[in-house]
Order: sequence, then C-alpha cells, then structure tokens
Amino acid sequence: MELRRAEQAHTEPAGVVPPVHRPGGFEVDASVPSRQQCWDMLEPGVREKLAHKAGGVWEWWARLDDEGHPKAFVFGPRGLCQVGSVVRDGRTVFQGERLRVEPGAVRRRSFAVTGPGKRPSTATGQWGRAAATRAAQPPAPAVLPLNLATAALGVLGNFPAEVQEFVQRPFLSDGHGLVADWYYDETLELTHRKVFVVFCLSAQRHVTVAAGTRTLPRGRPPHQARWDVECYEALIRRA
Repeated sequence: MELRRAEQAHTEPAGVVPPVHRPGGFEVDASVPSRQQCWDMLEPGVREKLAHKAGGVWEWWARLDDEGHPKAFVFGPRGLCQVGSVVRDGRTVFQGERLRVEPGAVRRRSFAVTGPGKRPSTATGQWGRAAATRAAQPPAPAVLPLNLATAALGVLGNFPAEVQEFVQRPFLSDGHGLVADWYYDETLELTHRKVFVVFCLSAQRHVTVAAGTRTLPRGRPPHQARWDVECYEALIRRA
C-alpha cells in the first residue's frame, strides 16, 4: 500500500528544539515472549480486525502487559490501533482502541546512520564566507524537554540524534497527555548482533513512530552501530 505524503507546518515555538537523550541500553530478557509470540497469542479474528482498523500495516509490535496478557499495536494509513485484554463478567476478553489520523496528513522519512548521528541544522540559509565572518553568530536554540519517564527516554536515546528530533518535534507544542510506548528485541548472528526497535509517541494532535534496526558488528562499541530507521508523523483526526 502506498503511503501518501503531506508536508505540514510545525507550530512549535521559534528557536526551540527537542533534547537529544543519552542511550539507556537494551536490557533483553530471553524468558519474555517475542513480539511474534505475543502476536500469535491473539485470536486470528482479533489480529485481522486490528490490521483492518489500521487500514493496513506499516509498523506493528506486540508484548505482554503488566498482568502477562498479550497487547498488540498496529500503525497504518487509518491510524494507530491497539488491542489488549479486560475482564468482563469474570472472563477475559479483548478490547481495541484506535487513534484515527487525518487522511493524507502523514510524513514519512528514512534514516540510514552509522554512529550516534547529529542534530539537523536549524539554519535557514547558506552564508558566504565573508558574510559569515561579518555576521553575528545566531543564538543557540533553546532545548525543551518532554515529560517522559526515564525508561522511555533511555530507549529513545539509543536512536541517532536525527531520529530523536524527528520523533519528538511535533510535541514541543502538543505535549499535553503525551504517551510513549515501545518494543525491542535482539538477535545474535555470527558476525554481528541486531536489535529491532519500535518507539511511538502520541498526544492530542500528533502521533509519531520510529521503527528500525541497529546492526552492531561483534567487538565494536555501541556508538559504531549502523541504524536503518523508518519514521512516521501523522496528525490525529479530530472527532
């Protein structure tokens, strides 16, 4: 399914940027079911309905909730959908929710970065050498932290700086009710190790998703890993 792209103006305060966080590492517990195993715990009809509600599958993840029940998420053309379990009349049933997105109001960007990356330039034009010498240096942009839990910041901090900025930027002016969710797993290969990561932020008007793979050759430090990431930003449809 083709992704419709829509460039949209941001309304964040001028001269303000989101922070770049320190990596928190990836603590992998081999006893915890993988996203595929958690997905398979759902009934086939529930999985089909979840994908249908999202309008297709761009990214997905699944994990266990605090009570050990499967919880799954699908992000697609129609929105971000999730399904979890609730107890009704003494029995466990699945219940779904959906954040609808505005048709066509989705931006997508791919990142291929080796190392920690760097913050995108905030300059609005190119300066000649003579002009740059004469001109006063512009003030450094102010950093506006988002209200996220330490665990969420640690996972987000593993991504390259460019990805962190893309994911956070819409919430500089839309941070009320900000919710984070994520999933990651690790695969060991002969010459390298791979970590698959999905990180999602949502608030009143925006939802962003970053899904990517970190490839780290054996014997190399984490800052030399290669990242391949797909990022999405969408406007949430008003009721």
